[in-house]
This record gives sequence, C-alpha cells and structure tokens, in this order.
Amino acid sequence: MQLYIYKAKKGPTEIVEGEIDAVSRDDAVDKLSAMGLVAVSVIEKQMRQETVIASPKGVKQSQKEIASSLSLLAMTGGIRIQDIDIFTRQLSSLIKAGVPVLRALILISQQTENKALAKVMAELERQIKDGRMLSEAMSRYPRLFNNLYVSMVKAGEKSGTLDEVLQNLAEYRQREEDIRQKVQAALAYPVLIVIVGIATVFIMLTFFLPKLIGLFEGMKQAIPFSTKLLIEVSRFMAGNWYWILIFFFLLSAMFARAKQGSKKKLLFDFFKLRLPFIRRFVRDAEIARLARTLSLLLKNGISVCEGLEFATNVLDNDMLKAELKKARDEVINQGCRLSDALKTIKVFPLFAVNMIAVGEEGGKIEQSLNTIAGLYERQTEQAIKIITSLLEPLLILVIGAIVGFIVFAMLMPIFNIGIAAR
Repeated sequence: MQLYIYKAKKGPTEIVEGEIDAVSRDDAVDKLSAMGLVAVSVIEKQMRQETVIASPKGVKQSQKEIASSLSLLAMTGGIRIQDIDIFTRQLSSLIKAGVPVLRALILISQQTENKALAKVMAELERQIKDGRMLSEAMSRYPRLFNNLYVSMVKAGEKSGTLDEVLQNLAEYRQREEDIRQKVQAALAYPVLIVIVGIATVFIMLTFFLPKLIGLFEGMKQAIPFSTKLLIEVSRFMAGNWYWILIFFFLLSAMFARAKQGSKKKLLFDFFKLRLPFIRRFVRDAEIARLARTLSLLLKNGISVCEGLEFATNVLDNDMLKAELKKARDEVINQGCRLSDALKTIKVFPLFAVNMIAVGEEGGKIEQSLNTIAGLYERQTEQAIKIITSLLEPLLILVIGAIVGFIVFAMLMPIFNIGIAAR
C-alpha cells in the first residue's frame, strides 16, 4: 500500500485535502469517489528510493523508469494509427461475441502481421495475467493509447459495456481520420503547385538568367527598368543562393519544430485565429472535434469535468485550449453549467452555446453535442472545398504572373532593338 496526498471537491464549492492509503493512484481515486468526493489531484507522498538522474529538462527519473521508457518507445515505433483502429474494432467484435479480454488479445496477436503490435499485445496479456485491468495496462503505452482512449476503456470496464465503448471509440477514431485525410487530400495539390512554382522560379533566376545577362550588358541602348530589376535580383540570388536555401531550411525547421504547448506553437495558433480566411475554418474544425469528443465521453459515463479536460487535450490549437481550460476551471471550482462557462470565454458561437444549454435543461447534452459536431463538421468540409477551389487557380495565376514577368523582362530589350532597327 502507498500513501497518497489528495485534494478533492466536496459539493459545489468546498475543497478538502488529506491523505489516503491505496494500492495505486487509480485505486485512491476510486476510494475518494466511494466517499462522495471528486478528486482534483492525487499525488504519491513517499516515492520509492531508487538511483535517480536528472534529464536535460530537469525532470528526475529513475534508471529503471528510463530503461522501461526506452524499451516501450522501441516497441511501439512501427505501429501506425490505422493498426490501432483495426485492433480496436477487432477487440470490440470479439468481446461482443463473448470472448474474454485475455483470449481476445491472444487471438488478435496471432492474427496481426505487425510484429511490433504483436509484442504490445503480448505485453498486455502478461499484465492482465498479473491482475491488472486492461485500461491500466494500456496506460503504459501513451503513444498508442492516449488519455482519452484509456479513460474510455476504464469507463467501459466499470459499466460492463466495454464492447460498446470500443465500438464507439473505433467509430470516433475513424471519423477523425477521415476528416484528417480530407484536409490532406485537399491541400496536397496546392502545396505541390507552390513547391514546383518556387523551385522553378528559383532555378531560373539563380542558374539560367545569369548566363544571359551578358547579352544585355553589351547593348548600346537603354535597358528597360523591368529588365534592370530582373538582372539585379538574378545577380543577388546567384551570389547568395546557398544563404537563401539555408534561410528557407531554418524557416521550415522553425515551423516544423513548434511542439505542442510551447510558446512558439502558442504564437502560431494566436495568428491562426486572427487571419480573416483561416480563423473561422480553424475555429469550426476545433469546435467539431471538441463537441464530438465530449459527446462520446459523456455517453460512456464520464463526468462533465473529467470529460471536458480530456476533450480539451484533443484540440490542436493551444489558444483555444487555454480558453477552454478556463471554462473547465469554472465548472470544477464554481460548479456552474457548461453552457454558462462557455459563454464567459466567448470561444463557442452563441448558437452552439444555446444548443448546449437546451441539452442541459432537457438532460440530453450528448445529443446536443452530437448535433453541434455534425453541423460544424459539415461546415468544415464545405470550407475545405471553397478554400481549395479558390486557392488552386489563385496559385496558378500568381506563379504564372511571376514567370510571365520574367519572360516579359527578358524580351523587352529584344523588342526595343527591333523597333530601333526600323
């Protein structure tokens, strides 16, 4: 048994603190729930005495924990999102057919062709044989089973509806994957146009045009301004092309390495919500994801406070995350309704807030959230179609105009020579 220090909510406003003996943190949370308390934080009081070392960020970990983390990372390296989706559906179908969880894991591990996934299944089997619950075993693989996944499985274990929970989870993950693929497919062609266009202009100005500049320098007549401008730009790029490539490489690395929760990511997300054409698209997509996730959690017996925390973490935009955490704190600390908390942060549109309020009054908040998710998912798909339909011809026109200017600037002196000869 371990001793845990807890902070829990008793009633709408009272916060109590104390200590409790439990086998694990989850066991401590369950004991607090049995006492009529809602756990806010549960921290182990006495940690095991092991040799510790400091990580680069100042976080202390035992050598045993570091070795275990590296082992888990190596084990899950070759597993894709699609593999987990298939596993979830297979596990749901087997449990629904009356197959015990342990036997279902053995069958799935025998059928899968992914060796890394088979190793994870074997590890899950071993932990369940040692007496752990499936959710507890899955929590050791956060890259494969995030907090949302583990919480859903835990709720299904408590309610005895694990097969339904897994089926709902599989459908939710499939819907999220479909939306992600639609966005990628819609942006693939415009991104290709931009890359090819930039590469073409860069090669022309850096390597081809400098060889033709000598033709214009020997001319006795005045060179047009457009041609002079093109010559200067070409000279600059020919002399500094490696610095230009380094600059673009560093710029790409800066955008690519904006990690979740970092100040850089927060700044990028702030600008996303300020750009006129991008702002509504980002907001609608995030609202749809939040509503769909929260509906799924509430449907499977998870409380509004806990569900709002997990659903907020699913979002990609850190600015919206920060605002929704304020709403979550109001729901937890002040005991107010979700719709009232969302009104104060002014992230959700009034229509969505009113829909949630109606659902709360009628006891059908899950249905209201599903309706909101469906509506904003359709709006997101429509926005994707509009943006791509306008973006593709716009990019073609811009790149065509740049290439046309280069051709025009190169031919103007030749036309002037012909006119002067007459």
